[in-house]
Amino acid sequence: MRLLEMTDKENAVKACVLIRVRPEQHYQVAAEIASFGGVKSAFAVMGGADVVARIEVEDMRALAALATRIGNLPDVVTTETFVAAEA
Repeated sequence: MRLLEMTDKENAVKACVLIRVRPEQHYQVAAEIASFGGVKSAFAVMGGADVVARIEVEDMRALAALATRIGNLPDVVTTETFVAAEA
């Protein structure tokens, strides 16, 4: 996955959110998150996180709102957000 992609929004904020969920909820949570506006993709993974969401939104305020929405889902235990550093 290449994070530095061309976009129509010159100032768009891109990020990945690593999400830990309750046991056996990874596919359900990934599907729910994938339906949110600003989420380019969400998928279950193996490792320290259970789900990864790739996000592209208009600004940091929108990122904060989306990350909070994800973190407030009933089956989400923790989240960690990584904002893309673009040159």
